[in-house]
Amino acid sequence: MTRNIPHSTRRPVVGLALTIVGIVHVLITPLVVGDSVRSIIGGGVVAAVERDPAAAVLRGLGFWYATAGLAMIILGALVIWIERTTSSVPMLLPWTLVALTVWGVLLMPVSPFWVFLVIAFLAFRKARRPVTVITAAG
Repeated sequence: MTRNIPHSTRRPVVGLALTIVGIVHVLITPLVVGDSVRSIIGGGVVAAVERDPAAAVLRGLGFWYATAGLAMIILGALVIWIERTTSSVPMLLPWTLVALTVWGVLLMPVSPFWVFLVIAFLAFRKARRPVTVITAAG
């Protein structure tokens, strides 16, 4: 079945969920790894993670925590664009989110990694319902 879906009704739920997870991750960085953030600031920020070998592990923790959130925001923005353009997501996305959930839960069973399983479920629903958009020929 072919349906003509206006651009405005294509809800980017998967991309929005990923973006929100990324934003929350970045915003709570100072709360979760505050010592790390303070150490980076105390180290002068630029090249601070590797400058002092004694502080590299502590500073690296904050760097990677924030960077994971930024990467999730970028992924979310890309998925929003895909959803708005195609009203679907590639089938690879939900499977990779399931793999990410398994990886995270194996190492940290009591963690927010479970939220990716919910997002994977949403992505499976979007991936299984591709919609062909009919455009008028110019």
